[in-house]
Amino acid sequence: MYSYRSFLVQLIGLSLFVEIISLGWFFGMPQAWVTHVLPFLPVFFMSVTFIIHKAFMGVLGKNPRQFVTSYMLITTIKLLSFLAILFVYAVLKPKDAMAFLLSFFVLYIVYSAFEAVAVIKLNKNRE
Repeated sequence: MYSYRSFLVQLIGLSLFVEIISLGWFFGMPQAWVTHVLPFLPVFFMSVTFIIHKAFMGVLGKNPRQFVTSYMLITTIKLLSFLAILFVYAVLKPKDAMAFLLSFFVLYIVYSAFEAVAVIKLNKNRE
């Protein structure tokens, strides 16, 4: 049985783990490898993942074709929004762009994998 509370606990746990790793990286690595916004990125990704999961829960009751269409639409909007954020940051802060892009990409992969597993569990329990 899928539990929304279980998802939330797992998301918070993942975010705490990632935040600890991020803070270690932030304080332990040379300044050229670290973006000054790194401590805030896990909170950003946790918030986005939470909002997207709420959207998936909203379309869960619809037929499977609508769920797949909604999943693809939400994922596309997320990806395009993230690309816009990356582009704007790179234009506004060119000296910090490489460290930010790498940090953002790593966190995107971590949270996207978590989100994919959560959606699979969500869809599996629906059947």
